[in-house]
Amino acid sequence: MIKLCALLKPDNILLGISASSKKRILELGAQTLSLLYHLDKKAIFDGLNARERLGSTYLGYGLAVPHCRMKNLDQPRALFIRLNDRLENNTESEPIEAFFFLLVPEEETDEHLQILAQISEIFSDKQEREKLKEASTVAEFAEVINQWCAQHSDDKEK
Repeated sequence: MIKLCALLKPDNILLGISASSKKRILELGAQTLSLLYHLDKKAIFDGLNARERLGSTYLGYGLAVPHCRMKNLDQPRALFIRLNDRLENNTESEPIEAFFFLLVPEEETDEHLQILAQISEIFSDKQEREKLKEASTVAEFAEVINQWCAQHSDDKEK
């Protein structure tokens, strides 16, 4: 099983990003994932958009988790974007402060769900969420994720 800390490295964490709409952040996410992992930008954007049309990927706590399954993907890929300002969310009452993008291989249903569960677990913990919000650099943010993973490694391996 791929762990959250294996997916999030300093190269795929962006802090202080401005966006005028959810569509623009999906476009930025698709473009960035495309550049980081040499994937087709249009395929990523189309997959994320199709998933959003099925229902909001808003998790709560100011976090949206746009995700999709992709053909010809060898392993899960991720990108975290924390916004500079909150983005009004038409489908929910709370504004969005951050986006955790997740791409998974088309056939990896179990792994997909396990990663989503890890994302949900760390961001539903108020203390961890505050640490992540307070991290002013990518290195600090990555360290909070790595510490959380180290503390929860036994839980996920059982």
